[in-house]
Amino acid sequence: MTNKKAPEAEIIQADQYPAMLSPEAAESFLIELSLRDTSKRADKALDTKRMQISQAVRGYIEALENAFRSGDLQTMFDQAHEIRGLAANAGLGAVGRLADGLYKYVDMSRRLEMAPDADVIVLHINAIARASSTADEAKAYGERVAKELNALVEHKLRAVNRAQTKSA
Repeated sequence: MTNKKAPEAEIIQADQYPAMLSPEAAESFLIELSLRDTSKRADKALDTKRMQISQAVRGYIEALENAFRSGDLQTMFDQAHEIRGLAANAGLGAVGRLADGLYKYVDMSRRLEMAPDADVIVLHINAIARASSTADEAKAYGERVAKELNALVEHKLRAVNRAQTKSA
């Protein structure tokens, strides 16, 4: 094996780099890639659909309420999943967090093959319905209620896990 010396590296000064794009094309490319610009366009597009998305979320909430009345756990799970995914796009962040808490609670109940506590479900559904109203007061309280209900779900799930661990 022969030792070959690597060729000396040539350092190119920043102002000497070969042009890959014309200045105009580079500027256009930067605008297209600009996260802020893309975000603004996405927000603008969402604004045109926000009312429709909000109505869809309210339809899912109604289906969630009906599923609870009929005892259909799978549909409650499915509707909570849809709500949590769409709510933020409708400007209903608290609704999404509340639905996420309900989704996780129902999911864990199903995985552990335990009947979920109806009171926990009712609290979530009522909070979701109230937080979806357009009143500023409901939005202000929605965040606090979402936090408290998520804490309740965490507490319930820890209790279930402790019970499962003891019986194992």
